[in-house]
Amino acid sequence: MITATSIVGVFIFFVSLTLIVMCTQKKGYPPLISWTLLAVGLVYGLGWVAVVHSAVSRGNFLGAENIVFNQDYWLLYNLSVMFAVSGIFTGWNILRPVTSFTSKISASIFCLSYRQLMFVAWFMLITAFVFRYLYVSAFGGFLLYLEYSRAIRSGIFEVNNPWSFLQPFGHLALFSSYIFWAVRREGCKTFFNFAGFWLAFLFSVYVLYSWSGRVGFIVYLCVFLLAFIYLKRFPARVIVIGGMVGGLAALYLAYIISNVFEIKGADNFSFYVVREISFPFVSFFAQLEHGEYLYRGFMDLLFSPLYLLPSSWTTGFLEGVEQVNTLVISGAKKGDYGVTGGIPVDLITLGLMQMHIPGIFFTSVVFGVFIKLLQVFFGTVKSDSLRCILLAYAAIKISFISVFYADPSNFIAAIFPILLLILSVLFCKSLVLILR
Repeated sequence: MITATSIVGVFIFFVSLTLIVMCTQKKGYPPLISWTLLAVGLVYGLGWVAVVHSAVSRGNFLGAENIVFNQDYWLLYNLSVMFAVSGIFTGWNILRPVTSFTSKISASIFCLSYRQLMFVAWFMLITAFVFRYLYVSAFGGFLLYLEYSRAIRSGIFEVNNPWSFLQPFGHLALFSSYIFWAVRREGCKTFFNFAGFWLAFLFSVYVLYSWSGRVGFIVYLCVFLLAFIYLKRFPARVIVIGGMVGGLAALYLAYIISNVFEIKGADNFSFYVVREISFPFVSFFAQLEHGEYLYRGFMDLLFSPLYLLPSSWTTGFLEGVEQVNTLVISGAKKGDYGVTGGIPVDLITLGLMQMHIPGIFFTSVVFGVFIKLLQVFFGTVKSDSLRCILLAYAAIKISFISVFYADPSNFIAAIFPILLLILSVLFCKSLVLILR
């Protein structure tokens, strides 16, 4: 059985590469679907082979027994991956008639001069600083907050903070640095732009460090790198295939950071990789074996906008799939009985929990629709540098990473910065009109 499923895993990898070549053109930016296919090939293809071999060899990672005890369903899992790919392609192509409407909305929002972009960037940076100051004031200030940040992230420490809903607004600093960078790449090399970028960059590093997220810091840097590569007009296929090397390099950097800062480190890189990418497979088989949460009827997707609200408003009636998944695998929810980390839900497991195997296809269709709309929305931005860095963020954070962090809470967290950017632009444009 392990030989057969390994062959299928390798087959999925090469199918993904073939589809990437088919989707990308020799010129232009790689479409967002190509990054999703790359994620599928690397993790659901080659990653599956590595994890299943480790599990059979008595690998010591959480949930390894769920994989070993469900060998009869390994090929069903491989088939589920193909259902997901089919769903993503269906969603990508199903909304062609409305793409022109989406591009018109984008053009009306991002029709900005360099001076207006600078104003938006400074507004976002100042707002991020003020909001962060209000949030950390309950902990004694910017520096003292760092002593509590890791405990807060683990869910084992809480404080009555009336400004807790401002925590996600730290993304304003990150996106302000993106705009400063884009404006500077367009040739606007003024002192205010130079100072704004470095202030935004340093404050973004502080915010990311306070969130204690290894992946967040790496993603932040990779967005700049990918945007720079986009601007250099490398062939699209070269960029995406090179993303495989970049993905492994990013994973190795995460391994080094984890060991240096003692955040879920590991004795060797191979075990670290298996442990970090095993949760999609463990989640699928744990949910399939448990059987209680396989027919949630797409309510998680329907209620996903509620995750835009402060968590204090939804506590008690909104039980996310990540909480359910953590309960099934770890025996308790995050923050209870010593469980310090939640177990995310990937796209395939999310679909499984909505309507069993057919749910995987329909959930993937929704994902495909979303990345297509995002492709059109950012692809029509007039500023070349701004378009590149927005597409780079969408490629890494949403098209690639959100395949594995697809539960509504994480997915909404990924698109929340985009909503902040849009609202900031609209507010600044309205303010300029009023001041006139």
